[in-house]
Amino acid sequence: MKRLHRPMLAALVAALVVPLAVAAAPAAAPAAPIAPVVGAEESLGYPIASRVLSQDQSQGVDAEGRPQAYWVTAGNPETPGMFQATDLRSGEVVFAERLPAGVNSWASTFSAADGTVYFGMVEGQLYSWTPGDDAVTALGVPYPGEGIWRLAAAPDGVIYGGTYPGGELFSYDPTTGAFTNHGQAVPGETYARALAVDDESVWVGTQPRARLTRFDRATGQFHQVALPAQYETHEVVYDMTLARDYLLLRVQPSNDLLVYDTVTGEFVDIVPRISGRAISPPDPAGKHVYFRIASVGVVAYDLDTLTYTPVGWAPNAFPGTWAWVDLDDPAMPGLSLAMTYYYGRIYIWNPQTHAARYIGEDDLQGAPNSITALGVGPDGAVYVGAFLSPPGMARFDPATGATTLLAGAGQVEGFGTYGDHLVFGRYPNAGLLDFDTTRPWSMGTNPGPAATIGGEQDRPQSFAQVGDLIAVGSVPKSGRLGGALSLWDPATGEVVTHRNVVPDQSVVSVAARDGLVYGGTSVNGGYGIDPVATEAELFVADPATGEVLSSIVPVPGGRAVNGLTFDADGMLWGVSDGTLFTYDPATRSVTRAEQLFPSSTSMYGHDRHLVFRGDGYLYVTSSGSLWRVDPESWAVTRLASSGVASLASDGAGNLYYSRGAALYRWNFALRPQPVCDVTVTGPHAGPVTVQAGTTCLDGASIDGPVQVSPGAVLVAEDSAVRGPVRAVGAGGVQLDGVTVTGPLSVTGAVGGVWIDGTTVDGPVELVSNTGGTTVDGLTVTGPLSCTGNEPLPVLEDLDVAGPVAGQCKEA
Repeated sequence: MKRLHRPMLAALVAALVVPLAVAAAPAAAPAAPIAPVVGAEESLGYPIASRVLSQDQSQGVDAEGRPQAYWVTAGNPETPGMFQATDLRSGEVVFAERLPAGVNSWASTFSAADGTVYFGMVEGQLYSWTPGDDAVTALGVPYPGEGIWRLAAAPDGVIYGGTYPGGELFSYDPTTGAFTNHGQAVPGETYARALAVDDESVWVGTQPRARLTRFDRATGQFHQVALPAQYETHEVVYDMTLARDYLLLRVQPSNDLLVYDTVTGEFVDIVPRISGRAISPPDPAGKHVYFRIASVGVVAYDLDTLTYTPVGWAPNAFPGTWAWVDLDDPAMPGLSLAMTYYYGRIYIWNPQTHAARYIGEDDLQGAPNSITALGVGPDGAVYVGAFLSPPGMARFDPATGATTLLAGAGQVEGFGTYGDHLVFGRYPNAGLLDFDTTRPWSMGTNPGPAATIGGEQDRPQSFAQVGDLIAVGSVPKSGRLGGALSLWDPATGEVVTHRNVVPDQSVVSVAARDGLVYGGTSVNGGYGIDPVATEAELFVADPATGEVLSSIVPVPGGRAVNGLTFDADGMLWGVSDGTLFTYDPATRSVTRAEQLFPSSTSMYGHDRHLVFRGDGYLYVTSSGSLWRVDPESWAVTRLASSGVASLASDGAGNLYYSRGAALYRWNFALRPQPVCDVTVTGPHAGPVTVQAGTTCLDGASIDGPVQVSPGAVLVAEDSAVRGPVRAVGAGGVQLDGVTVTGPLSVTGAVGGVWIDGTTVDGPVELVSNTGGTTVDGLTVTGPLSCTGNEPLPVLEDLDVAGPVAGQCKEA
């Protein structure tokens, strides 16, 4: 036996769609040769398999007065969200239903008027459920194109909602089923983000600028209320509670609590830096409301004196909703204060006994977490960031196939590396973190405290090392235009931020070469504001000063420039809305641009990435697909489709990408599954002529020769051929577990030749094949000759009775 080195299994798939092969109709002219596809896709499952996340919650009671908490746990692009109800007395989940549509919900309210919980989805659906019902009721999509971002129930049972991107206030009357659109709450504000309702008024807080307005339910008119001057530049009125004649509202980013007297029209108190999100309703005596301050825990705020006192209860969570509940438990007499947390947890405290109770999230059902970013660390592991991720980010080890959760990472927007370190950007508030991959993960120490980008930035999306610094491209906060190019020194934590390097555009991709930073922009700013720029740009900047040395529009009309990467010759490649382009740094000009992929746009182009691989091809994710591009001819082959996003490459050259919450690998050591135009099974008398397309022999027994014509593809598995097998100019030949009684000759195949576990009773000739030749297990009773194959054949496990000649002898 002659044993040779282990191959990366070359493979083939022909994209030739043709008539048949066996006793076929007259042959068409051979199709133009198509370079073979090497490798195949494999699913690696869900890196963050399940998490409970309910962005908004509400509390109510069933018909017997048993207190309940209501959750809409988030789904992902493949799995809708799920409505669930927890009984606070038993701690049990008493109802759960996967919704027909909608992934995320920030809007839930319980109406005491009809004993029903209403919840809306950011995709626009509105639902209701009354305790005791056996199913959720779908109320439709009241305003297509508008997501529902907050709900509140009026005392008379009318449900009010706020929307994005129109920033509109609407109402729903359960008694008539009628919807009414009351218009944009504050001119120019895209989110109606917080609501509080009484008999006369609906108070609306907005985003991306913190504004307050009162809607008069009788007249249908809006009346704007000016916040104190120091809050003019704040971003959002996030939470509101009505208590007696006071409206209490929390504003971001300061998290200050403002107390507004609705009778006098004056702000009468400010409590600095409370802990979001919610403020409780008044206690049964109407004297106190409760909220949380991170440094002291829960406090009781006296509505008579406008002062607060810590109550000695400090749950390690911030409140999502509050309610006064009867637990029917002597250990917790009277009414207790229940607080929900958006990870599915419930904390309850009794003001008489100070007894506390905790209900965990174990019985709630979550969904796999949507992937936001991929990166490969210097340790060779694949790191996976996910949307609003309470478990953390995931680390996939290609060597072992094991996935590990790294707690506390939060929502990762992008990855980079330097030395042995993985760096990543976190949303919100543009945190920059540095993880030494040679030491164990320990959030707070490795990585240590986050550095922060200033200049109203929120999403650090792209990273590139330039000298001892990391160049970071970022997107601003909601309602802001003007992203930034920042230079971060991980050794010192210092961050120098250059905002608006391209006016009114975000920096969404960066690359570095010869001491300069190359950046691609998106015309979009943060969510909630319309762009003013019309075309994305490619710029060159001096990292020492932040000065933009040159800037061009590489693709006219493109909305985002992404995937910037240099080839071995120093040419910069990028993609913009389906158009691939090259840029010469020496002349600072675009040298070629072609729309190779379907044109597609997204806010920041998170889905578009480029990777050069050792096989000489450029691999691109764009327009929901993975593509292979020949950088010489610019010929394009689609490898995978259906929602592909992100792209990273490991040390073995395999490619990783995502679909929703799932991680996939394009494994170049796998052979792709052929698409068979003709399949032959069982006994077959006489010859088989593969004239065009792909013919598959699957468990076949051929009593005669097999001939493969130019451009055609033969795929044979677990079959026997009693006669010679000859292929000339084939699109590809694949033999797996085949017995050939006679000679085997493959000459001039333009696609791959792949032979595994095959026995040939006769001579074997492999001549001038150009698509890659791999033999992994071949028994030959005669001679074996390999000549003129390009690249050289990759061979293992040969058992050849006759002489071995040419490249097969030299390999």
